[in-house]
Amino acid sequence: MTDLTIEKAESTEDLAAAKEIFRAFSEWLPIDLGFQDFEGEMARFPEGFVHVLLAKLDGKPVGAVALRDLGDGVCEMKRLYVLPEAQGTGAGRKICERLMTDAKAFGFQTMLLDSLERLEAAVALYRKLGFEDIEPYNFNPEADVVYMKRALEDF
Repeated sequence: MTDLTIEKAESTEDLAAAKEIFRAFSEWLPIDLGFQDFEGEMARFPEGFVHVLLAKLDGKPVGAVALRDLGDGVCEMKRLYVLPEAQGTGAGRKICERLMTDAKAFGFQTMLLDSLERLEAAVALYRKLGFEDIEPYNFNPEADVVYMKRALEDF
């Protein structure tokens, strides 16, 4: 039996683990995140994020996600990634649900995200969680970028 927990990354150790997972995400992605100044973001991390969650399987960090405040009650889910050894465990869904619950508790009304259509499992998860396609809200040079939003009041 495996024990999956979702925790707020607050300690230096947990924040370092989340940063390592975000770096693994960047390396795994089939694109260069330079257009988002990913290296600058990592140099300042966790600055710029209001909340960071860490998924742990039997105490080992296996996934992470961050929340960015876009103002006016709108937040953005950023950098969701579950390491390959933990994919299929439900960690991705659980960490998203916790982020949405926490965002609602912080007073956010709407959550945005962007992803790539070729990341089929992620996009399918977002749709199962009630995210709907919207018009672009930021710059992304990829041809298959998908922008999504979800109201949090009914979550």
